Amino acid sequence: MDKRNLALKLIANFGNMLTLPELTLDEKSNSCVLLFDGDIVLNIEFDDASGQLILSVYLDELPMHGAEPLLRELMIANLYWHRTDGATLGLEEATNGVILAQARGVTELEDASFEKMVETFVNQAERWKKRLGAAKTDHAAPETARMPSSSEGARIFG
Repeated sequence: MDKRNLALKLIANFGNMLTLPELTLDEKSNSCVLLFDGDIVLNIEFDDASGQLILSVYLDELPMHGAEPLLRELMIANLYWHRTDGATLGLEEATNGVILAQARGVTELEDASFEKMVETFVNQAERWKKRLGAAKTDHAAPETARMPSSSEGARIFG
């Protein structure tokens, strides 16, 4: 089975688990979008060239003032992915938006591991979205702030 068909199968089986039996990748964009908890917009895209499924979430816009401590926190979280559970935080230049992204080859995934990847990713997106919202509210991110570890967060499934 080619990699795109593997991706389609993973997405279809994931959709069935979510009771969304028509979930599939769009023919033009090679992606699909899911909404979790009313404010986590998860984009799942298949990259033909690399054979990977790429998960991404736009978290929030970086605060205009006092962003340096928050940027430091984001960089610390990215180091060895310890505070992101394998995902990467980045800054989208065009929107000044903080994006959480993660990619895995479809040949490395099966239904259960893909479900776990999405669950963990959405949990991280939820944590970082709250953290960025708090930083905007406070007008500056305190340098002593700490993201909870993956074992301290809420679960999306189960």
